[in-house]
Amino acid sequence: MIRSRTLTALAAGAWLVAAPQLAPAFPGAGKGQPATPPPAADSTHPLKEGASLSPDTPVAIVNGAPIVKAEFDRAMAGYLRQFQQQTGSMHGGVSTANDQMKSDVLQQLVDRELLYQESMKTPAADAEQKVQEEFATYRGRFPSQEEFDKALTAQGLDEATLRDLMGRQVQVRHYLETQVVPGIQTTDEEVRKFYDDNLDKFEVPEQVKARHILIRVEAGADAATRAAAKEKTAGIQKRCAAGEDFAALAEEFSEDPGSAKTGGDLGFFPKERMVPPFAEAAFALEAGQISEVVETRFGYHIIQTTERKAAGRQEFDEVKEPIANYLRNQALDQAVKARVASLREGAKVDVMGPHM
Repeated sequence: MIRSRTLTALAAGAWLVAAPQLAPAFPGAGKGQPATPPPAADSTHPLKEGASLSPDTPVAIVNGAPIVKAEFDRAMAGYLRQFQQQTGSMHGGVSTANDQMKSDVLQQLVDRELLYQESMKTPAADAEQKVQEEFATYRGRFPSQEEFDKALTAQGLDEATLRDLMGRQVQVRHYLETQVVPGIQTTDEEVRKFYDDNLDKFEVPEQVKARHILIRVEAGADAATRAAAKEKTAGIQKRCAAGEDFAALAEEFSEDPGSAKTGGDLGFFPKERMVPPFAEAAFALEAGQISEVVETRFGYHIIQTTERKAAGRQEFDEVKEPIANYLRNQALDQAVKARVASLREGAKVDVMGPHM
């Protein structure tokens, strides 16, 4: 999943360049941010709906530098994939772009080009080395050249285009880190005020920490297959209940690739994060207890709850650093938007209409 997300982000022209990315400090943070409207200063040429453009046709020209249809198509496909992942069926399973989406993506490409052009006034001395390192890192996440090539093709990329995208991101990231980030300041008073003004966001529900062993059963498996899997799980459960090391048994038998190597450890989680049968069983156990065989849509589980944490509010000291990171990220976002707006004022931007 990480591999495909990485390439999707690069193909989409995502704002990975906007300095160190800081995760939201609390549930709901950073959501619902409105898209930046296209600036009225751009010169727009309406394109007839249904018109066919070749991949090399410019869809925008930024200070004389073209953004071609192939680049737009890659970015649009990545945008749609991310949109679907984030919204699921909330918007009726959108699979095609409307004019607003196309306009948003095109404006993002224009903004990225403006930042890149500005960044090249102070090139990063180690840009080539960083591109080589990043390329090697991404390539190393694929088991074979064939798998890597398949992923590139699925994103409409080849190695040369990928390296170019990485090079641009390295250069713009250098520009932002040296020219924009140093001006971002967050005071202790701002952090404390944010905490005091948003106490409800730091309420956490009851949580448990648990391990599990999963014997997977595929959807649609026949009765004999399910019975064999349940019998195998029951045998392992008896060994757990008899006192054998749960983590060692999880490493040996669990078919959950995300937790087997860590002894089945799932960390702390609230009840609503897990499927109901699993959650009910985990939260019914006291620390140290082991469940009977639990059936879910994934197969059969054995669960060991190791710790319990009561519902409550996170203390300020627990969250002050995440809050500071969040506030710096918000300030950086605004600073980047302001910088782009300033660059637009002196730029010549020619864009096509949304029907592409």
